[in-house]
Amino acid sequence: MAVDDVLDLVEQHLPAARQVQKLSDGEVTFVLYDAFAVRGRYDDYGEGNWGFGVLLGGDVSVSKPLGRRLTIRGTREQVRVALEDIDYYVRLRLGSEYLAAYEAAYGAGQS
Repeated sequence: MAVDDVLDLVEQHLPAARQVQKLSDGEVTFVLYDAFAVRGRYDDYGEGNWGFGVLLGGDVSVSKPLGRRLTIRGTREQVRVALEDIDYYVRLRLGSEYLAAYEAAYGAGQS
């Protein structure tokens, strides 16, 4: 999958994604709910795959939140599932009060 395909999936499946950027032909970044940065990188393990990590600060990131693997995602469907897993994890971390405030600020279609 090309970087533009990944960017399209982010825009289609993560309405709360902001600052969506193509950093290179093999790297993307975005911010979810104004709270968590996410980075995706293309790694060619022989077949070409994407991997994602939720950045927690410093050099720390999570690439298997709650046991859901965000790496070695080679098809559109696998990338879509990884994005949904990222959204689920971030929403759990933020909690209902924050998400309600986010929705009030940006509208119901953004969460």
